[in-house]
Amino acid sequence: MLPTLITTNLPMEQLRATLGDRVASRLAEMTDRVILEGPDRRRRITPVA
Repeated sequence: MLPTLITTNLPMEQLRATLGDRVASRLAEMTDRVILEGPDRRRRITPVA
């Protein structure tokens, strides 16, 4: 009964094409969508030491 986090960078149309309509539909109705905005920390330029 622990929460499960599902992350993707695919829009819903691509998610439906990738996973299928049935799976995408279940995910859409069983989850709360949280859209994160901001700079990508993985692409941050780090100074060379």
